[in-house]
Amino acid sequence: MYLPLHNVSGRKYFIRFKVSKLGFFTVSLPLFAFITCLLMTMYKDFEHANNTHCNVPNVFPSISASIGNYEPQSTIWKTAIYVHAPIRFLIIYLRWNYYRNVVRDNCISVVKLAVSLNIIENLALLGLTHWTSMANYPYHEMSFKTFIGTSVFYMLLTCLMLTRYRRRPNITSLEMQSVKLKWRAFIVNISSFTLAAYFFLRHNRLCEPYVYSMFGFSEYIVVFSNIIFHLTTVYDLQVQFVYLSRRGIIIE
Repeated sequence: MYLPLHNVSGRKYFIRFKVSKLGFFTVSLPLFAFITCLLMTMYKDFEHANNTHCNVPNVFPSISASIGNYEPQSTIWKTAIYVHAPIRFLIIYLRWNYYRNVVRDNCISVVKLAVSLNIIENLALLGLTHWTSMANYPYHEMSFKTFIGTSVFYMLLTCLMLTRYRRRPNITSLEMQSVKLKWRAFIVNISSFTLAAYFFLRHNRLCEPYVYSMFGFSEYIVVFSNIIFHLTTVYDLQVQFVYLSRRGIIIE
């Protein structure tokens, strides 16, 4: 939104973003890109995307096939990830400030570890987006494993920080709701990933009909729960606006 070059604090700026809207925009990009790619793949590449090494029938393609193996799905997904990546790193910085304010001083090492895992998680997401499973499987697999591992441990540490390691005894109703939603998203995420691993191994061993579809569906739940977890950030952040000014980025 373009605004006049003045505000109540006397600073001059060109554009002002509300942090809550910026957070919703950031998670909406990969969410809608994923849904779009999945629906397009099921509509126009259904047979090829669901074909496996043992030729058993399936109805749900894997995430890798949906977002990386066909066009324009691959371009849609890459564009969404590349566009939203800088904003995600900005939000990591905002979360870093929030954690330092609410987590006890003697637990600052946990905060640093959690933020480091979150940074690696986002870099791994860029990696598995850039290297597709069809064209660069080893790099894609390495990026995927890194993404899943750092994502799970970041979510766990965040839940622990905001429950057991809080400095402030007083917690707002919005923060309490956010913490509850984080725990639920984390439990769903780890449960669905466990199911995905089980169905993947079972498919490779027994080649039963529709088992690979259950793997793909479990993957979808992993993605949705991860997005919901990160969406809760908008309930935590205490800053209201991000300004783009001649002096750079200003946060208030």
